[in-house]
Amino acid sequence: LMTTQATTESVQRLMEIGYLAAGTGMTKEALTIFEGIEAVRPESELPLVGRSFAQLSAGYPQEAVKSIMEKALAQNPNSAIAAAFAGLCLKQAGLNAEAEAVLKGVVDEGADPAAVSMAEALLSEPVAA
Repeated sequence: LMTTQATTESVQRLMEIGYLAAGTGMTKEALTIFEGIEAVRPESELPLVGRSFAQLSAGYPQEAVKSIMEKALAQNPNSAIAAAFAGLCLKQAGLNAEAEAVLKGVVDEGADPAAVSMAEALLSEPVAA
């Protein structure tokens, strides 16, 4: 009997598809994809980050903030990517001081180059009035 193992590559592809779905207004589908990834990678905060991004893309920044802070960062408090996305969610929710503090922390820590790039880009954007 052969068991199917979700490879790292297939999980990465599914994450990309989930982000594309979220970014194009397919929120329900994106959430389903991220829930599926969560089922095969329960130890990872990344599908939880994806779920908060889907909420953010759907126009629910407060829910996205709650989700990323209480779920993704609770799962892995040291995740630079989760922290960078938390900064994005906080910024979109109008919590600019909190966003700036989180994003500066990501940059200062410098642990993950992708997270640092994202944080620097978000910090350089003008603050919405």
